[in-house]
Amino acid sequence: MKLIELYLEEIRHQLPPRNRDDILREIRSTLMDMVEDRNPNPGESPDEAIVKAVLKDFGPPREVASQYGPQNYLVGPRMFPIYIKVLRIVLIVIAALNILGLIVAIVSRSGYDAGLLDAILQVVGGLFGSLFTAFGIVTLSFAAIERTTPEDWKVKVDQAWQPEDLLKQEDKERVKIAEMAIEIILSLVFIALMNFFLDRIGIYYLGETGWVSAPLLNENFLRYIPWITAYSILDIALDLYLIRMGFWNKYATIAKLLINAFKIAVTFVIITGPAIITIDATAWQTLNLGLDSTPQTLSNLLNTILDVLMGLSIFGLVVDSIKRLYIEFIKGSHASIEFDAK
Repeated sequence: MKLIELYLEEIRHQLPPRNRDDILREIRSTLMDMVEDRNPNPGESPDEAIVKAVLKDFGPPREVASQYGPQNYLVGPRMFPIYIKVLRIVLIVIAALNILGLIVAIVSRSGYDAGLLDAILQVVGGLFGSLFTAFGIVTLSFAAIERTTPEDWKVKVDQAWQPEDLLKQEDKERVKIAEMAIEIILSLVFIALMNFFLDRIGIYYLGETGWVSAPLLNENFLRYIPWITAYSILDIALDLYLIRMGFWNKYATIAKLLINAFKIAVTFVIITGPAIITIDATAWQTLNLGLDSTPQTLSNLLNTILDVLMGLSIFGLVVDSIKRLYIEFIKGSHASIEFDAK
């Protein structure tokens, strides 16, 4: 029975992992018993109308799933599977970056000395600090997403739910909420990095007093930070709006087009403006990588590569804008948000 399978799958997405399969087996058994009791022709396949009536009486999937977990939560059952997936990805990336730093510390020092030991201890300590920070950011971000959907809106959705919606949702172009959650988290990290930790983006090497960072981005970049921060905040606001609405509409599409235009303008100004990357001569000499390139030559090369990447990003923004225009104003379809952890 396709409707029952779709119904159970919708409930699965909103259940916490613990005892999920047992709960679904219990619900499936109850539904099948209800269908069998209402079937006027025992032993034959029930009519679709009977299945729809049973599902309607049983209740919306979100409401059913909420009965199998605690009601006081920071991240609710609807978001929890996606929260775990995103948290795992973020923590793995953070750990990988810290391990890379440890490798750099070992490679940049020949032999064993106290400075190398101190550097390793700094990296290990930084790893735990970074993991706790990432855990806090992800958790608070999902808590905010969980609460951007007002309770009265949730009740309204449940009251309007019909079993036929399961078949309609199957045909819709879906946008996975996990991708939007990752985008929100990365935007928050990016805003913090640009405004408070810009000096951390640079060349790291071991000096006499420990780790030393020589920033790559020079003072020319500082003028762009407010604009970059502005469009990052607008991106977060749009993502939260989409999560609340559940689908793309004309207002969201227009907002996306305006944000993309804003990004294109800022990126174009950066490309045509003065160079924003400068290699520190002292840091380059200390690294002693055995390359013939001078700091100035390497700076020019990095600025050229950055211009190419930003040019590609402009192309991507143009393509994304055309796609959204086609979907919303030409094709006329609505891309609904998929509350799915897959």
